[in-house]
Amino acid sequence: MQSSRPPVAAIDLGTNTVLMVVGRACDDGRIEILDDVHQIARMGRGVDEHRRVQPDAIDRVCRMLSEYRQRAEALGVEYLCAFGTSALRDAANKTEVISTIQERVGVELVEVDGADEARLTFRGAAFGLDVPSRYGVIDIGGGSTEIAVGRDTGHVELSASADVGAVRVTERFFSQLPPSGGETRQATQMIASALASLPSISSDIPIIGVAGTVTTLGAMDTGAASFDDGKLNGHKLSYDTISHMSDKLLQQTYEQIQAIPQINAQRADIISAGALILRQFLVLGGHRQVLVSTRGIRYGLLLEMLAQQRSPS
Repeated sequence: MQSSRPPVAAIDLGTNTVLMVVGRACDDGRIEILDDVHQIARMGRGVDEHRRVQPDAIDRVCRMLSEYRQRAEALGVEYLCAFGTSALRDAANKTEVISTIQERVGVELVEVDGADEARLTFRGAAFGLDVPSRYGVIDIGGGSTEIAVGRDTGHVELSASADVGAVRVTERFFSQLPPSGGETRQATQMIASALASLPSISSDIPIIGVAGTVTTLGAMDTGAASFDDGKLNGHKLSYDTISHMSDKLLQQTYEQIQAIPQINAQRADIISAGALILRQFLVLGGHRQVLVSTRGIRYGLLLEMLAQQRSPS
């Protein structure tokens, strides 16, 4: 593949993870992916309670962004941008976070609102997948959950965001693992209430799921050794499988969950909440399965950055 343009890098700075994809538009119209990296920073730890990104989280994020910048520049990237979602939106000290990252790392951090997050996730979720002409996307993050429905052309018909995510639910209700029956009921009620505020997606519309909860459950179901395993992207997760996994996770201790090979140690404390959110979403909409996508908002951001590169304003 040949390209007359330099590659660009898009970084998704979420409540729980920091993800970067590097790609370039080739002259034949295809997009070449040069790098795709994933780390857990937990920037949103404590944001739901204190409304501030904590100093240790800012330090972790700066270290990771510095590493990402070096990787990107080594690949010839001239334009790199980071995009902050739920934790940044909720933080009273967001201006401090943005300026600190700019000063210490030299990386621009842009806040993305919930509607744009849903739209960009919709675009990115389908990257590399054979999708139907019309489909929906769910993105369960650490602090929020986004949904979108649209066409395979990239046109988004509706998108929305709710303030319910795996980190937020864990910090509010799951002070210990396994949670008590009362804690699980309270969490389920909060999740159902938050998701009920979103537009309904008809049960006959196929659903694609992105982000750590869905990919982790998919990896558990397939036995995938890593998230770049070819059999994971596009895997179909049935409602029955998700419901069984959710029940089992809600009965396990942190140590038992951490011992599951497909669960990252830094995700072990929040996967029970994430699985519960996914199950409730399927219950409310009457959906019977989710198609796993290992892509997501970072790919939507990359596509948008490449489009701007082709048509500078």
